[in-house]
Amino acid sequence: MLVIARSAGQSVVLDERITVTVLASRAGLVRLGIEAPEGLGVRRGELGLLPEVRRPRRRRSARPDAAEVATAEQRDTA
Repeated sequence: MLVIARSAGQSVVLDERITVTVLASRAGLVRLGIEAPEGLGVRRGELGLLPEVRRPRRRRSARPDAAEVATAEQRDTA
């Protein structure tokens, strides 16, 4: 474990993609701001290793794909 001291306004950069900034420190509490790429899961430690939260499914395109067209054509010719 790496232990460092940071003051309010100072940051730590992880893997060149995640920035953790100390926003404030008061009465034994530290407020952190975390900037990470979209889609990267960020969880509080007390939640442990929970399964990934399922993201809502993308809406299907109004335009059918080739497999749907082929299936519809097979149905029509049968």
